[in-house]
Amino acid sequence: MRLVYVTVAMPFGPDEAFIVPEIVEIQKRGHRVTVVPLRPQSGMPHGDARPLIAVAEPLLSWGIVAGAIAELWRAPLLSARTARLLLASRSAGVLLKNLAVLPKGLWLARLARKQRIDHIHAHFASTTATVALIASRVSGVPWSFTAHRWDITDNNLIDCKLQSAAFGRAIDRRGAQELATYAPASEHKLRIIHMGVASHVVQPEKDDVPDRMLRVIVGARFDEMKGHRYAIESIARLKRAGVNVSLDCAGLGSLQGTLETYATSLAVADRVHFPGLIDHGRFLTELARRRWDVALLPSLEQDREREGIPVFLIEAMAAGIPVVATNTGGIPELLEGGAGIIVPQRDAGAITEALTFLAADADRRVRLAFAGQERVRAHFTIEGAITALLDEIFPAVREEKAATACAQ
Repeated sequence: MRLVYVTVAMPFGPDEAFIVPEIVEIQKRGHRVTVVPLRPQSGMPHGDARPLIAVAEPLLSWGIVAGAIAELWRAPLLSARTARLLLASRSAGVLLKNLAVLPKGLWLARLARKQRIDHIHAHFASTTATVALIASRVSGVPWSFTAHRWDITDNNLIDCKLQSAAFGRAIDRRGAQELATYAPASEHKLRIIHMGVASHVVQPEKDDVPDRMLRVIVGARFDEMKGHRYAIESIARLKRAGVNVSLDCAGLGSLQGTLETYATSLAVADRVHFPGLIDHGRFLTELARRRWDVALLPSLEQDREREGIPVFLIEAMAAGIPVVATNTGGIPELLEGGAGIIVPQRDAGAITEALTFLAADADRRVRLAFAGQERVRAHFTIEGAITALLDEIFPAVREEKAATACAQ
């Protein structure tokens, strides 16, 4: 089977590393995946993304325009009807975004036909899904999408998209519920398929070194929603209490300078480090080698934006690293059954208490690590996620091929 994956920028740029294992697993099963980034960036900072097959056309270029015109010439009425769907966008701003990707959608329709693509899948229900919607309707190739978090709140033609798609994938229960509010008539097309990670054979071990520093990592872009300042404040409290602890804030973002200044103002610049973006493959290796003792994610809910189920936490749990995270979005679903410690949002004191508890009790860290691993193995493996995803894609492909054969 030949698939197209529409992404925002992956395999280029620092983001969307969580999609790479999904594509690799599909390829392991004998299928060909071509990645079409909406806005490819320069550079491939994640080494595990470099072997992927990608068509790196910008959002607009002579090649995109030529392909769009050719497809418009081939199917003018169908292209016009498809373009008219965009007029249902909920605001002028959303409409302009959708019109901006119309040429790339038509170009992708041509690419899908010429390469005999069997299915198109888009990550994020925003303009990436708009491109896939356009390409599918004009080419006749079935499509689907994965919705994450902000893209659900954005509500970019979700009702129209779910009606057109073979299915829509939510990565957690809360996301599925929110999607259903935007597209109640198509709720039957919604599927909950978690993001998955490679299962590990690493066994959690007790660290018997007395008074060793507790090493904590937050892996997230530097954004207000990720709550880094509460993590930094908790480190300051722990330092004042005499707890030997350090924090790595790994990632990129415009708030890094502000957070570095905040760490300095709290006199914890010696305890809080900013290693930058860590290559995804190296990050997984460092997790397995126990570079860190605790994974922390103090995310917030704000402006209707919330977490899905962060892959950073799933990866840490799979590697036997205990996690502490806030009760936002899909995180409570991930940590069900005591698979991690859940703390309230915007509460540095609660984070401090959780880390103090883990620093003082190595046995508790091991028990929590085992619980996290079991949770991942039961519900969040990449193997299980891709089996579920392909189980939805295969019927759509067979149905389309049967319909084409009947038409002929």
